[in-house]
Amino acid sequence: MHSILNMMDQSTDKIIDKYKVFEDWLRCNGAEFSLLELRSYDDNHANGMSCGGGVEADKDGTEEKKETKESIPDVKIYQESCSISEDSEMRGVHAKIDIPTDTICVAIPKKCLITVEMGQATEIGQIILKSDLDLDAPKHIFLMIYLLWDRKVNGENSFFKPYYDILPKTLSNIPIFWSDQELQYLKGSYLLTQIKDRLEAITEDYYSICEVAPQLKNIATFDEFKWARMCVCSRNFGLQIDGHRTSALVPHADMLNHHRPRETKWSYDDELQAFTITTLQPIAAGSQVYDSYGQKCNHRFLLNYGFAVEDNSEPDGFCPNEVPIALSMREDDPLYDLRYEFWMRGEHEGCNFSGGFSRSDPTLSALMSMVAASANVNRSNTNMGNDQMTETINNSKTSPPHNDGSTLTPVVRRIRVCISNNENTRILFSLLRVLVANQEELRAMATSPTLPFGDSGRSVYLSKALRGSNAVANRENSQDSSATFIAIQRAAFLRTCKDIRNPINLSNEKAALALLLEVVASALGSYPTTLSQDRVDLMNEVAYPKFSNRRHAKIQVKGEKEVLHHFANWAQTAINVIGVIENELKSNQSEKNVVVSTGFDEIMQDMEDDENIHFTVLRYCRDILGALRKDAFETARHKGQIRDLMG
Repeated sequence: MHSILNMMDQSTDKIIDKYKVFEDWLRCNGAEFSLLELRSYDDNHANGMSCGGGVEADKDGTEEKKETKESIPDVKIYQESCSISEDSEMRGVHAKIDIPTDTICVAIPKKCLITVEMGQATEIGQIILKSDLDLDAPKHIFLMIYLLWDRKVNGENSFFKPYYDILPKTLSNIPIFWSDQELQYLKGSYLLTQIKDRLEAITEDYYSICEVAPQLKNIATFDEFKWARMCVCSRNFGLQIDGHRTSALVPHADMLNHHRPRETKWSYDDELQAFTITTLQPIAAGSQVYDSYGQKCNHRFLLNYGFAVEDNSEPDGFCPNEVPIALSMREDDPLYDLRYEFWMRGEHEGCNFSGGFSRSDPTLSALMSMVAASANVNRSNTNMGNDQMTETINNSKTSPPHNDGSTLTPVVRRIRVCISNNENTRILFSLLRVLVANQEELRAMATSPTLPFGDSGRSVYLSKALRGSNAVANRENSQDSSATFIAIQRAAFLRTCKDIRNPINLSNEKAALALLLEVVASALGSYPTTLSQDRVDLMNEVAYPKFSNRRHAKIQVKGEKEVLHHFANWAQTAINVIGVIENELKSNQSEKNVVVSTGFDEIMQDMEDDENIHFTVLRYCRDILGALRKDAFETARHKGQIRDLMG
């Protein structure tokens, strides 16, 4: 027994020493963090939590770090005699003393940062730069290459060895490392597909690099490459250093855990030549010092950092949790060909999903030249930036056009939506209207002109030219023929299926809502448990321990179901309101004096008084359905006038 205790003491000393060596290394190289102390948490309490992360700069924007403000596991300062596993993946940073607002509490000099450029300067990095490899995350790759190369080649002599020694040995909390049994906790969630896609991307990157740089196999196995990928993904910061945009691993700074709203801010200070973290509010002595990894859906937290936030709401009540809703065409649709052409418009080469042409398209450039000529304005003053579009996944299902089965083309679209009436919600309703449109409605949608960009703030001449209501000056004398101009108008200005932002009519909107209800019910049916069961399960901390992968998976799927239930309630409530409107119309058109027991105005008043009705649902019913109601009554009145004239 005594020998076992001695072994435990030696193991603890080893862990304590590596943290001390790490902090001493930073101090010796000019780092400043004297107001803070590093703590490591017992794995028995923090099973499933990721190590302190970093900031990932990718196509989704700046990706930040880890968690959490919830009940913190038992911790001890590392200098004390505490039980710390060598493979502990949970660490945090705490204030030694009271820290006032606007205080730089961390400053890490440039020499202690690992940057993208350092990876590019390696032999393998140079080979990758000269190749035409299509890598999943190029900036991450170069950080990984340096990390793997330096650890292997320089080993004990590496300048960064003290940093490498405190990196987690495993990342078992991140889903790509989960067991098959743990992945089953996510059954029904599209996150399973994203995990699979991430694994495939990492695998493809590794073997693609090995083909052009076989020496990669000498410095890293595939498992080591995968570990490095997620280390970098969860820890890197997107920075601007001396005017140059890059990404970097920042020792010590990457150990701050996540909390919203943010309590600190970070940046690279060109004057100090150091990465700094500054407090945004007072932080009491002993309190954990947090970073914010941003306002994100839990699927991004879980996929990239290995945790899910139980209450992911912002101070204003908004919750960024999302769920991808899949919409597809029915292959037995009698209007398949017509609908397919419209459904896929904007997906062809040179076009973006938002419709029209991409900014770099030569046809659009030619059009803008003509527009600029007609308005006598300089092209540099016409900012044609596209609006930020939805994250849309188009590879879930493929089907050939009916008239030509030689080419497989995606017909399923997934739109990520949250409990909000944002751009993605509007796109969702636009797609629904297209899917339920009859032939007359579909032809009207497909041939009505629209703009691929707004003309707000443009000159009168430019606005008129964009809308085709003003001939381009001297067009007859230019090299651009009338046929070319007409072709440009037709190609660039026709709507796509995302552009049906306003309802078509009451019957189309009712059908769209019914389809939404059907799609949501199908999505909810793919989960093995209900939302109410998930809520009960999360109250059981024995079966779903704090910080465990099982609990984080349950939090993720619960959040998805909450969004789905919101849209189911939205659809059903709106269908009920449309029923009231239909009864009013029947009463208005009837020759008999039929009294409607409850009218639209009364329903709206009841909804405004009902605290359980989400404001997005109320606004939709009051504003959108209210406008449709007015249109329907106006149409009925007009038809009545015609009948009177004919009678």
